[in-house]
Amino acid sequence: MQHHREFGRFAEDYGRYSLIQERVAKALAVKVGGGFRRIVDIGCGSGGFFRAYEHPLTYYCAVDFSETMLDLHPDGERVEKIVGDFDDPALYRRLSGIDFDLLVSSSALQWSRDLDLALGRIAALNRPVALAIFTSGTFASLHETAGTGSPIRSEEETIDAVKRHFDAAVDTLRYRLYFKERLSMLRYIKRSGVSGGRQRLTYSETKKIVESYPLPYLEFEVVRAVSVNQSQKSP
Repeated sequence: MQHHREFGRFAEDYGRYSLIQERVAKALAVKVGGGFRRIVDIGCGSGGFFRAYEHPLTYYCAVDFSETMLDLHPDGERVEKIVGDFDDPALYRRLSGIDFDLLVSSSALQWSRDLDLALGRIAALNRPVALAIFTSGTFASLHETAGTGSPIRSEEETIDAVKRHFDAAVDTLRYRLYFKERLSMLRYIKRSGVSGGRQRLTYSETKKIVESYPLPYLEFEVVRAVSVNQSQKSP
């Protein structure tokens, strides 16, 4: 898929452009709290949640479809790296044989071809989950200015999909990232990974943004869902 190639292509720049993803990972880790020692992270990227989770670990399974991105993820004796696609049922068959007590996915599942199916497969693993999923509220004003639609699901669609599969505490996080000028903003969109390499802007759409975008910032909207309780944490 196109967005797979784009994430690999810009992986080395990702750390410089992943400020929002890092904030999202931190917010997710804070919501989870401590007590989980064996974690699977689907769509781990360069390790945002791994760095944000400031609690003891005995095992961390970092899963990403990009080998280049996995190369950027922190290594360690307790870290296992797996190349895997969250839309591939083979990944879940493999994960079903792993002993873990929390499944995490931060800033990745918005790119699932079928979010409902992916969440169903995650739910079938029968573990506590912590999810952060970008919604179409991300870049909303930019899409309006360019006259384009968002390639990802709305807040309502995302929450509905999560609640079909999990008894989770769900809330919505919103961020703004400010820029000095619009060309830097467009460069960020291309290299941050938030766009996933999908729905490239045409020349005319880009021109509209450069000439007419009314805001000094980009908007981000993320659904956070956590289904954990104290009895599910590692002893």
